[in-house]
Amino acid sequence: MSAKIDKWAMAGGATGTIGGPGPTRRHFLAQMATVGAALVAGEWSAAQSEAGPRRIDVHHHFKPKSYADFLDAHNQVSAGIWTLAADLEDMDKSGVATAILSITTPMFGFASNEETRTAVRKCNDDAARLRDDHPGRFGVFAIFNLDDTEGALKEIEYAMDTLKCDGMCVFSSYGDKWLGYPSFAPVYEELNRRKTVVYVHPTLAKCCLNFPALFESTVPNEFSMIEFGTDTTRAIADLIFSGTTTRFSDMIWIFSHAGGNMPFAIERFLIGNSAEVVPGIVTKGVNHAPLKNPPKGVLYELRKLYYDTAQTANPVAMQALKQVVPVSQILFGTDYWYRTAQETVQGLTTCKVFNAEELRAINRGNAERILPRFRT
Repeated sequence: MSAKIDKWAMAGGATGTIGGPGPTRRHFLAQMATVGAALVAGEWSAAQSEAGPRRIDVHHHFKPKSYADFLDAHNQVSAGIWTLAADLEDMDKSGVATAILSITTPMFGFASNEETRTAVRKCNDDAARLRDDHPGRFGVFAIFNLDDTEGALKEIEYAMDTLKCDGMCVFSSYGDKWLGYPSFAPVYEELNRRKTVVYVHPTLAKCCLNFPALFESTVPNEFSMIEFGTDTTRAIADLIFSGTTTRFSDMIWIFSHAGGNMPFAIERFLIGNSAEVVPGIVTKGVNHAPLKNPPKGVLYELRKLYYDTAQTANPVAMQALKQVVPVSQILFGTDYWYRTAQETVQGLTTCKVFNAEELRAINRGNAERILPRFRT
């Protein structure tokens, strides 16, 4: 524990310096009692001390009033309530130094291009303002409509050059188009030129949106339980097998929720090929003529992408992901406000999949490598 006890380290907010002139023995003992009470209550976060992990959360949502108003105007529903005070409180309790803000579903596909351009500009301005009002606490993955080439290019320029955002946010599909669709190439050329970090959040595919039985299902929260992981997997496959990740190799992709179903489906990804996914064990894919679009192989492409821990911080999902990709490609993500940072931290700690050095990399080190503004 650091000699200095500041307002982040003390659950009760007491401040003072231990061992220096000033505090009396009684004052010192009172401080230690406060710390002890915080430890018992589970409210102490070692991450808030100077030696703590200072986590960077790359999967962290917020809902500014401009987005809420936009959704209301189009009779769209976004579950849950976001407040800045609750957000900062959860971050402080869990050792999250910085959260990279992003907008979540239902996104903007139900509105016209002009309406969407106005809405995304307001959301990005709101995120940048929040970042500037709380230095060091927030970053921004700016939103834009990938299916509107002209609008997308304008928003990328504004977000990256004027607002100085940390990257851009896209969704796993746009109507009948997944991320490897040829019409997205002009936007990818610009993102690739800038070596942009692109964070991908799943959405409900159009095919399922038009599936009436889905809305009558007895499965609770079926969209996120089943469809989000599936759409993420399809987006990853579409990018790789279309040759997009090879052609635009300077883009840095982050996929939500440990890559969806990808780790489980690794044998199907190795179509017409085989590889040592686990050293010393050859995993063979289904019979098919070898594919040429990823010239260095599917496994190579999968292992250069990044994957966050949101809603997957459990031994089953993390062990599967760790078998497919190196720990260097795994980033701390919480899916706040749908899940808390505390739950993610506890899950990563208790799942026993990662050692202390690997957890340090996941908590911060890996993110620092691709988000240079936060390097210490």
